[in-house]
Amino acid sequence: IKRDDSVKNVSVEIMDMDSAIMYYFNNVIQPTVEEAGEQVKVPVLYANPERWVSIRKTGYLRDRKRQLITPLIVFQRTGMEKNTSIPVDKLDANDPKLHYTFGKKWSKKNRYDKLSVQQNLIPQNEFYNVAVPDYMVLNYDFIIWTSFMEQMNKLIEKINFSAGAYWGESGKMKFKTIIETFTDATEVADNERTVKTEFSVILNGYLLPKSYNDLITTQKYLSPKRVIMKEELM
Repeated sequence: IKRDDSVKNVSVEIMDMDSAIMYYFNNVIQPTVEEAGEQVKVPVLYANPERWVSIRKTGYLRDRKRQLITPLIVFQRTGMEKNTSIPVDKLDANDPKLHYTFGKKWSKKNRYDKLSVQQNLIPQNEFYNVAVPDYMVLNYDFIIWTSFMEQMNKLIEKINFSAGAYWGESGKMKFKTIIETFTDATEVADNERTVKTEFSVILNGYLLPKSYNDLITTQKYLSPKRVIMKEELM
């Protein structure tokens, strides 16, 4: 097989998993509540560490006019650890020994070859060797605020139904998720009543850095165009 390394590295980053969750909420779950007879889209925000600490301290989020923001969904990544249930490892980060191999049935290099008129010429296939990633378990904490319990119930029903699915954008990477428990509470802040629900999402993901010590994590190979069989007479 001929080697051709003119291909960029495949990568899976933490941001890819954060983005997969955001995409799935906004485009698949599509959280909405009914207010004054109309369907209102519920905004979904990823909280930076400072905002998350403030939310945990006060129990809610306010806008610039100091008004409570409802309805609202806020989440943050709160932990990450190795997935010990998948005992697959690259063996050596400086020189990965295990790879996944993927093949394409057609190569651009075939377009100038007259395969039908040349004897013993076969189409070339492209093969890609991608280093085995680190399989990880990521934890995300979510908080939902609504004005009424009926609104909260509808949101929880939608989110709970999506548990166990692969979250992400079609045609891109998707990650399996688990939701186990929802915790409900009703709070009063400045004479304003809000309904709050907290839950956690466990996401089974994987990490493969875009670059590491100038290491090539993705390599392309081409199958031979011609196979010549020689027969030796004794």
